[in-house]
Amino acid sequence: MFEIVGRLRCPVYAEVVHPDDKAFLDIINTVIHQRCYYKSPQRKLPIKDEGPFQSY
Repeated sequence: MFEIVGRLRCPVYAEVVHPDDKAFLDIINTVIHQRCYYKSPQRKLPIKDEGPFQSY
């Protein structure tokens, strides 16, 4: 498995997603910071899971 921690970026503002960041996982398996999800003016997909990134 490839090491993605530290390289995975939130698609909204391109910030790195850290293991302890609160994030959402949407229905197409995109990891998005919770704060970015609520600030984004883009159309939002339904959420499949939420919590710290490390728990995914």
